Amino acid sequence: MLVASRIVVLILFLISEGESIRLESGVHLFVDNQYIDELTSLEFQNGLVQKDLANPIVHPEYPWESAVHFYTSFIQVPSSLSLTGQPTYMIYYACAPSYAILFNYSVSVCVATSTNGINWTKPLLSYYPYTANGTEPPQNTNIVFQTSINEFLGSVFIDTKQGIPRVEIFKMTYENSSRYVYIATSPDGLKWTAGSGPANPVATLSDTQTSMFYSNENGGQYVLYGRHDAGIANSTQQCPGAGLDFRHVMVTVSSNSSYGPWTKPIEAFPLGAPDPIQCFDSYNPAALYYHDVYLLFPSGMLHWALKESGAPIPRAGANDGVMDIRLSYSRTALGPYQFVSRDSFISRGIGTIDPISKLVNGTGSDRDAGFVFASSNGLLDPDFVKTFNNDDSNPSHWIYHLYWGSQTTHAGGGAFLPRYWPHAYSGIFKAKLRREGYIALSTLATDPVGFGSFRTEILSLPQAIPNKELHLKLNAQIATAGSLNVQFEDGNTKDPIRGFTFKDFKTLHGNYIRQLVEFIREDNTTFSDLTPLANYERGVRIHIQMTHTKLYSWVFSYS
Repeated sequence: MLVASRIVVLILFLISEGESIRLESGVHLFVDNQYIDELTSLEFQNGLVQKDLANPIVHPEYPWESAVHFYTSFIQVPSSLSLTGQPTYMIYYACAPSYAILFNYSVSVCVATSTNGINWTKPLLSYYPYTANGTEPPQNTNIVFQTSINEFLGSVFIDTKQGIPRVEIFKMTYENSSRYVYIATSPDGLKWTAGSGPANPVATLSDTQTSMFYSNENGGQYVLYGRHDAGIANSTQQCPGAGLDFRHVMVTVSSNSSYGPWTKPIEAFPLGAPDPIQCFDSYNPAALYYHDVYLLFPSGMLHWALKESGAPIPRAGANDGVMDIRLSYSRTALGPYQFVSRDSFISRGIGTIDPISKLVNGTGSDRDAGFVFASSNGLLDPDFVKTFNNDDSNPSHWIYHLYWGSQTTHAGGGAFLPRYWPHAYSGIFKAKLRREGYIALSTLATDPVGFGSFRTEILSLPQAIPNKELHLKLNAQIATAGSLNVQFEDGNTKDPIRGFTFKDFKTLHGNYIRQLVEFIREDNTTFSDLTPLANYERGVRIHIQMTHTKLYSWVFSYS
């Protein structure tokens, strides 16, 4: 019986060990309950965004870009791939001259570049010259690619899969007339070669815009987001505009190449309650892979009835309305994706609707008052162009998310931006947010006491490194009246571990991106080395109590 009892104990111990979550060094985001076993009086909230409408990254300056349209994508180019030898930001956007109607003309892809994220240049190249009135001498332009009529830019990304030849390392998704996803390639992000055939076998997947990138999930895989699947009915009912099957955000993955084979596309998230059932839509699956979390930025659109639109042709008027940018997330590419809140992540600006044209008043509204679209891969990190020797211990406090905005509604912005409302503004803007600040685990704003706590699942801390100290740093916004305390506990019993209890902890106050977790010894000296816990045989739980606090991430690092 004694032997049997010991076997049972050993089995339970191994099960417990197998269920622990292994944490590696680096940044871990708080966007969901992945690390959390018990939670009290806390909630997840969208991060706080500060828009900069006075300083757009891109706005119309040349005749071939009288319309800066909502299809935009952003990349950060390392010095090894940059033509200048410097780290470079590049923003791609759909552009068209004033006479163009998107449904009837080919659409160009323009580019702007920056080495600091503040000053932007539109390189004038000879690839696609512009001839004014069809008779004037040709001018160099910042056009780097063109699609055929009613075909649009998807996204641009740097293919980080090992073995990709330099001539194909920059990739651009775009659609053809049957809305298949095509891929253009480039060695430098400027000179592009069009794709020779569909990258994905599903027709109509490329409605509105596609997003693609390479992630490290499952040993490395391509992830493709599209829109529209004729095989899926939608809960949205009785809307004017496109058919019901156009209103999905779809996702598919490939572990082999950007040409597949791809998994069958599935809905990233279903439409329906708590979203409005009637006349609600999800546009633009702009996406971002950020610290191993997939972030999706669909634009929610409320369709207007045809009589509410002032668009000059029924095709546009039947698909009119306003929209803002929302935020959803998933730990895996195939989801399902969750919404922290149906509140706007980036709202459209304050504006009024013109009573005659039914478009947003171009002179009495914010520059993005009509509707907004997130840029695909749209994170601008100012540290990308700085030299930190790969040290993430003291990063810049702020990052920026890029988006497109216009003073027109969807019908005006989609087809007639420079023609129908020539004085309406459109451009690409940046929204400022805290580093790692897309989502926060927060104490409840409705609770005047503002106290909350959580205890993690069983964790295995990063493996010890000889002659190195393991540190934990927190990205937390702690109010003046607030505080944060940490305790390490036995993974099985949840008993506090001696020397790492709340009583021993040096309480945190203030608003910091990397605030060091420290404990106080009996002689009142402090220490921050967690290596004694790195190989704790039963794993550890981290118990955090916080008051009037927003917690964004924790960082484990060796120094």
